[in-house]
Amino acid sequence: MVKKRKIHFIINSRLKNAIAQLTEQLQNSSYWTKEFDYFLRETQYKSHALELTQKAIEEGTSGIVACGGDGTINEIVGFLVETKIPLGIIPLGSGNSIARHFKIPLNIEGALKIIEIQNSINVNVGSVNDFIFLSNMGVSFDANFIDSYQNIPSRGFYTYLKALFLALIQHKTQDFSLFYQGVKREVSPFLLMVVNSNQFGYDFSISPKSIINDGKFELVLFKKKSFRALLNLLLASRFDLKLSEKLLEIIPITELKIKNVSQDFLIQLDGEINQISSEELSIKVHPNGVNVWVPA
Repeated sequence: MVKKRKIHFIINSRLKNAIAQLTEQLQNSSYWTKEFDYFLRETQYKSHALELTQKAIEEGTSGIVACGGDGTINEIVGFLVETKIPLGIIPLGSGNSIARHFKIPLNIEGALKIIEIQNSINVNVGSVNDFIFLSNMGVSFDANFIDSYQNIPSRGFYTYLKALFLALIQHKTQDFSLFYQGVKREVSPFLLMVVNSNQFGYDFSISPKSIINDGKFELVLFKKKSFRALLNLLLASRFDLKLSEKLLEIIPITELKIKNVSQDFLIQLDGEINQISSEELSIKVHPNGVNVWVPA
């Protein structure tokens, strides 16, 4: 008798409808019942996905499926780097930038079919000091925007818009020193991001030519703060319009150091907020850092 492979699904316990739908899909599928011993593990608190991922690896899992948004994926990826254990994605978040980059269907049935194909690629992973990101990270307006978003109880696209305008009113530009590719620059940008994927969520793309498995990142600098400039950026990001280099600079990099006079960074990593007490951020790309199941 052929031994079944183990696969672990990690999902937020608050997503009751999604849990019920996923359970039904798995139970009614001859593929999943014959090929795998599958386990649904529900997260109960922030960072619980990390613990569940570590436990799944100890149990000899053949793959881990992140059922949630970019934040859930980010937690799980932290333990999968260089393990060769594939990551599956069932997008249940709001923006779903990582799933959109890979063109994974935004529904449970379609996402499961992608995992069933078992087609995987190795992709870049980024590190920021002791933290990991897969899609993007930022230390400027985007961090303030996501911080505002997380402090609003509701979710969805209109909550994104509300958080966007709140952050625009409250945001103050900071002075940063940048070091990359032998270059030193002093900048005070409205937006400073390091981008790995071509998506920022809801099909907005700040760096549409970014490729997640090319061994490099894109440094994105948007220089002007105003409602009109932000509107131009949003329109360009949504409809793939070209902006002047005086406004938007996109620079390929493999390493970056960011220094900040305040010795404290509010940082977003794949849409999750962290506070880092340090005068310097060291950002590196790790090619082929994690294996992901994607459409063939």
